[in-house]
Amino acid sequence: MWKKTLAVILLFYVFALLQSSFLAHFALFGATPNLVFILFFLVSFFSKKEEIYQVIIFGIIAGFFLDIFSYSYIGLSIILLIIFGFVLKKIQSLLKNAETKYPLKYFLPLFTVFLLAYELLIGASLYFLDPSRLRINFGVETLFYLIYNLIGASLMFYIYKKIPEDV
Repeated sequence: MWKKTLAVILLFYVFALLQSSFLAHFALFGATPNLVFILFFLVSFFSKKEEIYQVIIFGIIAGFFLDIFSYSYIGLSIILLIIFGFVLKKIQSLLKNAETKYPLKYFLPLFTVFLLAYELLIGASLYFLDPSRLRINFGVETLFYLIYNLIGASLMFYIYKKIPEDV
């Protein structure tokens, strides 16, 4: 269990470096994939209900890397990801599909809603803290951002499902 936790923490760091350095050169209309958010959502989505502590730990670590490597204030992403993790687990318990392995048809709509909520809340909080930093934009950039992230999330979903649970 600790090997998985350590591997995910290392992946958060590698993905944060990738998205802030390498993937920044492959932006379409200013949009790049948010690999750290995708990985956090995957880990939270597939974690068991009794492993809520992992969602908290991964929310803190992923939020820390998102805050360090981005334009937002320290702590904002940490708080949002922990809240999103709890809300995701609550939604999953309401779906009552614990006996299934949560197919992609549940994953993608939830991912889309949480990703857009994350971007909207980050943009709104930056605006309220400093009105000159308004970043809420629902144009072509948001569409490409969503498409980029949905493609990345779909690929990572299938890769994650291929990893044995006992690793």
